[in-house]
Amino acid sequence: MTAVVGDDERSRATLWMEEKLRRFSAATTHRILLRRGREIGMWVGCGFPKSGTNWLCELMGTSLGLPVPVDYQLPLMMKAVVHSHYMYDERMPPAIYIRRDGRDVMTSFYFYWTRATQMNKNPKFARGISEIFDNLYGAGFDPADVQGNLPKFIEYQMTVAPTTHGVSWQQHVRDWWGRPGVGHVSYEGLLEDAAGSMLTALTEASGEEPDHELVELAVRRHDFSKTAGRTSGEEDRRAFRRKGAAGDWRAHFTREAGEVFDSFAGDELVEFGYEADRTWFDALGG
Repeated sequence: MTAVVGDDERSRATLWMEEKLRRFSAATTHRILLRRGREIGMWVGCGFPKSGTNWLCELMGTSLGLPVPVDYQLPLMMKAVVHSHYMYDERMPPAIYIRRDGRDVMTSFYFYWTRATQMNKNPKFARGISEIFDNLYGAGFDPADVQGNLPKFIEYQMTVAPTTHGVSWQQHVRDWWGRPGVGHVSYEGLLEDAAGSMLTALTEASGEEPDHELVELAVRRHDFSKTAGRTSGEEDRRAFRRKGAAGDWRAHFTREAGEVFDSFAGDELVEFGYEADRTWFDALGG
């Protein structure tokens, strides 16, 4: 008797295969990037997850006149901007690194993970996130209780999560800090002056001044209001580009969350220019 494969099972198998191809292609692209990236004319756009790396790569692509492949299922071996969260490697072609206030990163990560539990694109990832939340908060987990959940979430991201995705926020930023052949932008700087930030970073990375008109075009084309369909600061928790603003952490951090973050990355928060000293969380309520 022939077994009948249902639509749901077929869909799961397709998603599993697509994700496997994406992972293989990304790993192979990384090897090509290190060995032949400079020769081919590739660029790297990099940042810690949830730091605005997608936006950076879009700006780079238009500014340089290069494609920015997304969800590719075949390895890349062409002139392109490669989106990444890599650690620094001196063999890389020209790169631009984006940093963002780690408190906003943690907040954005929280909303991304709670949204991921409802996504069908990567069922395995969604199940894994659900298991993490169950272990952290128990069966009664309420994703809407952001303030109550953030302290444990931040501690997890600073301790357990780096064992699976590499390093913590502050370690990743420091690894790219002051490297040769790397241009630097901040998420906050892009919000304030995207064109000026990109012109400086592209020059730092390549040693050549970029085309100003293309950079201006990139800024207009990839403005948050155009790509997200709403103004910066207007929140949509169901969207990948949730809010597009700096300082959103202030609406969600309690004093406890601030103390937890400071215990892991307080020195770096000051060093990277986000606070003047380590008393910033004293004014937080909750």
